[in-house]
Amino acid sequence: MKWYGWILGLLLPVFVAGQRYAAIDTITDHQQALQQLRAALSQNKKDPELFYSIANRQLLLSAYDSCIYYCNEGISLLSRNPDNRLLIKILHTKGNAQYYLDDKHKAEANWREALRLALTEDKERAAKLAGNLGAIYLDESYADRKQFNNYPVADSFFRIAYQTLQSIDSLSSKHGVQVMRLMATSFHFQKRYDSADLYYNNVIRLSRADNAYTCIGALSFYAEMLSEQGQHEKALAQAQEAVRMAMAEKMHSKDMTHIMHVYGNVLHGAGRHEEAYAFIDSSYQLLAKDYQKMNNQAYSESESKFKNQLLQYQVELEKQKRNRLYLIVGAIILLSALVLVWLQNRNNKRIALEKARQKQISIDAFIEGEEKEKMRIGRELHDGIAQEVVGIKLAMQQQQADPKLIEELTRVSLEIRTISHELMPQTLKMYGLKLAIEDSCQKILGPSGIHYEISSNLPEERLPGKIEITLYRIFQELIHNIIKHSQATEVLVQLRKMSNHILLVVEDNGRGLTEEKTQGIGISNLQSRVQLVEGNLQYDSVENEGTTAIVRVPV
Repeated sequence: MKWYGWILGLLLPVFVAGQRYAAIDTITDHQQALQQLRAALSQNKKDPELFYSIANRQLLLSAYDSCIYYCNEGISLLSRNPDNRLLIKILHTKGNAQYYLDDKHKAEANWREALRLALTEDKERAAKLAGNLGAIYLDESYADRKQFNNYPVADSFFRIAYQTLQSIDSLSSKHGVQVMRLMATSFHFQKRYDSADLYYNNVIRLSRADNAYTCIGALSFYAEMLSEQGQHEKALAQAQEAVRMAMAEKMHSKDMTHIMHVYGNVLHGAGRHEEAYAFIDSSYQLLAKDYQKMNNQAYSESESKFKNQLLQYQVELEKQKRNRLYLIVGAIILLSALVLVWLQNRNNKRIALEKARQKQISIDAFIEGEEKEKMRIGRELHDGIAQEVVGIKLAMQQQQADPKLIEELTRVSLEIRTISHELMPQTLKMYGLKLAIEDSCQKILGPSGIHYEISSNLPEERLPGKIEITLYRIFQELIHNIIKHSQATEVLVQLRKMSNHILLVVEDNGRGLTEEKTQGIGISNLQSRVQLVEGNLQYDSVENEGTTAIVRVPV
C-alpha cells in the first residue's frame, strides 16, 4: 500500500453547512438530504449557500462532476454578491472534487485561491488548504524521486499550515497532528532524519490516546525510517507497537496487510529473515484472503446482479409484450376511428354533392323557366300586340287620321318590337354573349344618344348557357338603369375571361348612386340573379363622377 494512503484523512472534505439549512445538515442519508436541498433550491435559486450544501452532499456520494457544477453555480452567484467566507468553502470543496478526479492542477489552482482568502478570513481552513497543497507536492515527489524541487514547495505549505495552527493554538488538534505527520514524512523522504524523528515522536505522543489510526500510521513510517538508519531494535519496537494497535483496533485487512508488511521489512533489515519471511508471507496470505473474499463477494454480487438483470429482462419482456398488445389494440381502435371518419366524410361529401346537384338542377330549372316565360311574352308581344298596333296604324292611314296619332302608333310599335326582341335574344342564342351585348348596346344605347365602347377578350368557344343568359340579363338591367337614372353621356363595357371566372364591368360617367339606391329593389334583384350562378356583384360609385358595376361569375 502506498504511503499516502495514510494521509488521505487530511484531504477529506470538511463539511461545514450553512446555518440556514442546519436541520437538513443533520440528515445522515445523503440522498434524502439532497431531495430536501433541491426542493429548497427550486424555491430560491439565488442562494449560493444552497449550492454549496448540495455540492458537499454530491462530494460525499462521489458524484464529483455534479459537485463541481454546483460549486460553479455558487461561485457565479458570489461574483455578484461577494461573501469571502462562503467562497473559501466552495473553492475548497471544488478543489477536493477535482483532486478525486485526478485533476490535481485544477485542484491546486482552486486551493491556492481559497488559501489566499483564508489567510485573513478563516485561519483554521487556511491550515487545511495549506496541508492539502503540501500533500500534492509531496505526492508528486514520492511518485518521481527525481522531483527534488517539489520538497521545498511542499515544506513551505506545511510551514504555513503549522504556523497558522500554532497561531490559533491548535497544533495538538487532530488536524495539527496530521500536519506534523506530513512534515515528518517529508523530512523522512528527504533523509533529514533528525527533524523527521522530532515530528514523528510528537505525532505518536499526541495521537496515541485518542487517534489510533494516525498513531499507527506514524509508528509504521517511523519504524521504516529507523530501519533505514540501522536502528533495528528501536525500529522493531515501533513496528511491534503498530501491529498491536492495529490488531486491537481491528483494522481493515488491507491496512493490516500494510502494517504486517512494514514489520516484515523491519525484521528483514534486522537480519531476522525467517521471522521476516513469516510475517511477509502472513501479510500476503491475509491479502490473498482479502482478495478471495473480494472475489467471492464480487462473484456473489455478479450472480445476484445477473439474476436481477435476468428478472429485469423478463419483466421488460413482459412489459414489451403488454405494450405491443396495447399498441395493436390502440392501432385497431385508431384505424376503426379513421375508417368511421372516412366513411362519415365520404357520406357527407356525397350528401353535399347531391345537395349541390339538386340546387343546380333547381337553378337551371328556374333560369330555363324564366327564359321560356320571357320568350312566350316576347312572342305574344311580337306576334300579337305588335301586329294589332300595325293594323290599327294602317286603318288610321286609310281614314286619313291625325298624322301625330299615326306617328305615335309607329313609335309604340317600334318599342313593342324592341321589348319583344329583348325578351327573345336571338343574337345571344345564335352568336353568343359578346355579339349579344354589342347588339343590345346598338339597339338600346344607340337611340338614347349615349356614346358607348365595348372591350372584350372572350374566346371563340361558347360559355355555358346559364352563364351567358344570366350575364346578358344582368347587362340589360344595368344599361336600362343607366338610361333611366344616371344621366350619363358615356358607357364603357368590359368583358373578360379570367383564369377561373368571367368578369363583366359596366362603367358610366353619370351622377352616381345614392346609398338609398344601392339598397333598392333593383340592385337587390341583380344580386339575387348573380347568386344563382354563385357569382358576386360589386358597385363603386362616386357622386357626380359615375358608377362602376363589377360582376364576377365562376366558370
